[in-house]
Amino acid sequence: MRKRHRLNLLLLLVLFCIAALEFGVSLPPVPAATRPILALPAAIMAVLVALGYMRLLDAPAIARGFAMAGIFWLAILLGLAMTDPLTRTIYAVTRQIGS
Repeated sequence: MRKRHRLNLLLLLVLFCIAALEFGVSLPPVPAATRPILALPAAIMAVLVALGYMRLLDAPAIARGFAMAGIFWLAILLGLAMTDPLTRTIYAVTRQIGS
């Protein structure tokens, strides 16, 4: 087996291990304050895929620029999507109307 195939297989196993770790950590109830930490393994996996499979370190500058632009726009889209749940107010209902 060539060196590149061994590296790809090792990267695949590392990605599976991180996914299993993330799944195992997310099964028990997680306090709300520590939930953003669960995004850290996903970010690590994305970096490993970009560096390992997409070979961005060896890519031309234009490819790295487009990869960075994709991450930039993804961050904007996720940020805008989170404005609704983070700013939503829950009002307590004390009595029913009409009774």
